[in-house]
Amino acid sequence: MALPLFAFGIVNLPMLGWLAVAAAPILIHLWSRRKYREMSWAAMEYLLAAVQRQTRRLRLEQWLLLLVRTLLIVLLVLALAEPFLERSGLAPAGGGRTHRVLVIDGSYSMAYRPTDKSRFARAKELAERVVEESLQGDAFTLVLMAAPPRVVVGTPALEAAAVREEIENLELVHAGADLPATVTVVQQLIDKARRENPRLERHEVYFLTDLQRADWAPELGETALAEFRRQSAALAHAATLMIIDVGQPSAENLAVTALEALDTVAVVGHGLKFQATLKNFGRQARDRQMVELLVDGRRAEQQVVDIPAGGETSTVFAYRPDTPGDHTIEVRADGAALAVDNHRYLVVPVRQSIRVLCINGRPSGESFHGATDYLAAALAAQSGPGRQGSVAVDVAMESALLERDLGGYDCVYLCDVAQFTASEARVLDAYLGHGGSLVFALGGQVLADRYNRELAGGAGGPRILPARLGPIVDKVPPGLDPLDYRHKIVQAFRGREKSGLLTTPVDKLYRLEISKNSAAHVVLATRGGLPLLVEEPIRKGRVVLLATSADSSWTPMPLWPSYVPLMHEILTWCVGGQNQQRNVEVGDVLGGSAPATAADAPLWVQRPDGQRRKVPLHAEGDYSAWSYADTTLSGIYTARFGPPVSRNQCFAVNLDTRQSDLASLGEEDLRGEVWTDVPFLYQTTWQNLDAADASPMARPGRLHVGLLYGVLGLLFADTFLAWRFGHHHP
Repeated sequence: MALPLFAFGIVNLPMLGWLAVAAAPILIHLWSRRKYREMSWAAMEYLLAAVQRQTRRLRLEQWLLLLVRTLLIVLLVLALAEPFLERSGLAPAGGGRTHRVLVIDGSYSMAYRPTDKSRFARAKELAERVVEESLQGDAFTLVLMAAPPRVVVGTPALEAAAVREEIENLELVHAGADLPATVTVVQQLIDKARRENPRLERHEVYFLTDLQRADWAPELGETALAEFRRQSAALAHAATLMIIDVGQPSAENLAVTALEALDTVAVVGHGLKFQATLKNFGRQARDRQMVELLVDGRRAEQQVVDIPAGGETSTVFAYRPDTPGDHTIEVRADGAALAVDNHRYLVVPVRQSIRVLCINGRPSGESFHGATDYLAAALAAQSGPGRQGSVAVDVAMESALLERDLGGYDCVYLCDVAQFTASEARVLDAYLGHGGSLVFALGGQVLADRYNRELAGGAGGPRILPARLGPIVDKVPPGLDPLDYRHKIVQAFRGREKSGLLTTPVDKLYRLEISKNSAAHVVLATRGGLPLLVEEPIRKGRVVLLATSADSSWTPMPLWPSYVPLMHEILTWCVGGQNQQRNVEVGDVLGGSAPATAADAPLWVQRPDGQRRKVPLHAEGDYSAWSYADTTLSGIYTARFGPPVSRNQCFAVNLDTRQSDLASLGEEDLRGEVWTDVPFLYQTTWQNLDAADASPMARPGRLHVGLLYGVLGLLFADTFLAWRFGHHHP
């Protein structure tokens, strides 16, 4: 056990010089002793005999008074010097005014509840005790260690009550923590305090954390790791570092690590399947673990699964929506001490039908001679067993791009359109910016130079196409290459070679030129290596470019059995991208759009904790856009539009489950892996969570009060003794 030390602040140390005053009563006593010349006198002989009988008693009284008065001065001087008791090896010795930086780990692993209190609550309690037990004149700054770190109190504060209130109001975030960024922020705070508060002679940094390995041993590159260690060493040189470990080395945890819809597009009346993955991060198997599926907050199904120690398992739930709109899906597995990752959320927009607009660049009065005839028939057809049908197709001329509200369509196909104006390009760009998807099919009408100028980022216009159009290739090698079926659009054809996809002939196509730094992917190519189908996520939407025609003018593909399923896979992939915007992780920005006429409509975002925040709408062309960035909690967020829009839009915000592994670092690991050659003090509270002396500091600010009470008691004692001895009768 650490022993208490008796110490003084450097500023108060000169007060001890006044201890010399304690010699005053002794000096006065010695000065008062005078030598007398002895003379014989009968009367005095009688008195002397009487005094000698009481000599021992008088000397005792005088020495007692001298002791009381000397001790009174000593206690008064010590009280003015404000001594304090401190634990050896626990907190640095006090001296001068101290600047204490309190860094509280706010990552969601701190929500682990080993007892009646979470790690985060324990850390806040300890931080408050550091503030309470500090000397008057000490200053504090407060940092929440998160990703990114948040400075709560930036300027060193002297008011302990205000700092304690800020600590009490802290809330953890459902994300990890960025240790390198936190070290940088703390160093900046100390540098600022040195410049602006030179009277703060000492600097101490308290990290109150569970030392989770995911946060304290981040995977950094060689250069980043060297910079982190350099900054850590500089911080240790500028301040004394104290690690207060509130974690537990044998913590167990279970988490729902994944939840996905196996059906990309949801339509009313069609069954949906959801797959949930649960992982056991503990050393004990979890048999007969209850798992529940909740739809719109109501339990729809429950299952029992077995999860081995250190392993994971998956389970599939089924649900059939009967109403359109946003449906919230939650999978819950209760029973772990870390409750925040026992849930996983998903938002599924359920459509009455999938709305598609086909722009016909080459209309014809004869059936199946126009640019969109085969395509419209394929999209409207049932797509086969297990596929989602109910596709509503509208076919229109090129003028519809400027005349119609594209926001009412899930996907827009542009087939053999000769050229686009700058105005049309801006409309398409805005449509992508609000989550729409585009599919371009080329043909004999297309003017490549106009496409490249208006749609490929030329002449300062928006970049909409995933590739530039090169020359026409009219001798195409037979057969198609699915490129190992890597892309989701063609994965459904794996093992189904008889579907005809690989043997589809292409007579003519545009050579597509993809830049080296592009995010575009080739989905399907010819046997000769020419890209046939290219896709790229652009802005908030997805764009697919087919190098040949969607009709039979350049290829007999529409007559092949693979044509209908391929067109449906393209549509499913495009529309599925809109679902991704509704399902994000903690820290991502939420956003959406409404018609431009709704620019003045009120909009509130309701958080998972029930709080509502008003969000402004701003006009962007034909749309009104909004964004919301305060996604620090996991759960369901709901955007509620007032009149004239009057609709709700839901978003699922989920955890990054790397934090669910509660493996932590010990002191040796910290010194060997993270802070090599960086001096710091280390203490745990998990060894005795309820110990009264678990504070990182003893109580330094109260000892002088006891000394002053002692001074008061001695004053009463001196008065009483002086009275008693002065009126004593033999």
